[in-house]
Amino acid sequence: MSTPLRILQICHKPPRPSVDGGCLAMDSLTQGLMMEGHRVKVMTLHTHKHPYKPKALGEDYVLATRFQAVFADTALSFRDAATHMVAGESYHLNRFHVPEMDRAIEECLRAEVFDVILLESLFVSSYLPAIRRLSDAEVILRAHNVEHQLWAEVAQNMDKGPKRWLLKLFQTKLKDQEIQIAGQVDGIVAISAHDAEWFQGTLVDLHPNEAHRVAHVPFGLDVEQTLHTAMGTPPHRVLHLGAMDWSPNLQGVTWLKDEVWPMVRQTCPDATLALAGRNMPEDWKSLPDQGIDILGEVDNAQATYDTPSIVVVPLHAGSGMRIKIAEALAAGRPLVTTTKGMEGLDLTHRKEVIVANSSEDMAEAIAHLLQHPQEALDMGAQGREWALRHLGHQARAQAWTSFLHQAVKA
Repeated sequence: MSTPLRILQICHKPPRPSVDGGCLAMDSLTQGLMMEGHRVKVMTLHTHKHPYKPKALGEDYVLATRFQAVFADTALSFRDAATHMVAGESYHLNRFHVPEMDRAIEECLRAEVFDVILLESLFVSSYLPAIRRLSDAEVILRAHNVEHQLWAEVAQNMDKGPKRWLLKLFQTKLKDQEIQIAGQVDGIVAISAHDAEWFQGTLVDLHPNEAHRVAHVPFGLDVEQTLHTAMGTPPHRVLHLGAMDWSPNLQGVTWLKDEVWPMVRQTCPDATLALAGRNMPEDWKSLPDQGIDILGEVDNAQATYDTPSIVVVPLHAGSGMRIKIAEALAAGRPLVTTTKGMEGLDLTHRKEVIVANSSEDMAEAIAHLLQHPQEALDMGAQGREWALRHLGHQARAQAWTSFLHQAVKA
């Protein structure tokens, strides 16, 4: 085993309970690094949207990570947004900056020495000055997405109007800060190869005579322990599971529900679409006559995936790696997604997944799997085999360990 490192992991939302892909990615990394023998402390913001739930953490986890949470009010404010716009700053990022977190980080760094400080996403990068004042640790940004690209795609898919104009303006500010921060940290680990290439190219353009530590380490998952008892049962419904307060999910599922699903029902009149996830729009109701079942927030994502379902990920915006796809693969679910949804995963069309970008193609793909259950079962089995080979979180942690040791020695 390599030399243990002292690591401070700073998160923009609590990794537990793992209510979405970002939480899963952070928690998986914590577990993997501790399995590698590193000493990891977790500090996190919590918000109204992502509250701190002590009972969901587990006593062993709290003790092992010396878990610490600080509240931040990130509710959108037009006045604050206008102020940041005038100041030339990104409101997307700055609303995650609170003095209480600054003080908590400073107190932590005065009491303890770290070899590495991991910034989980761009949203905690505003604490970099506090870190630099008190620590000589290597600061590594974990890029879950190229954030400005994600929001540019969201704006592109919106109807023209003031909201789209404002979002495009915010996205420009966000891009400026994302580029600036990329040049200030000591290394970047991106979840997708595409995102790693963007950061590498940006840094080369900014500092052509310097070496840049940019790596691609995908999300890891405990695939062997993932429930997959439904792999042998032909799928009888279509499932989407994802938080509906994330704009790309809301856009994609609205498209699936309103444009794709009616065409599926024309071919398969008895088909059912189950929509699960927190913060469903209030006006979305179950419609039995249209085969739509609004499940809302579920207690256990693994158990939800471990059902005889075709999983659909209808994304048209976003970067990084779609962790919901990783979960579905690990559960042995047949998958239908878009090119954007598959980004960050080296999957083969019509082997582990069907890729469909238009409404007609997606409806045809879903209907085909419903009508050909053995093909759906074969796809699910091949997807799980792929996950076993590529997604184990201990293997990912070993890749992280190698990168971090190189950063500390440099």
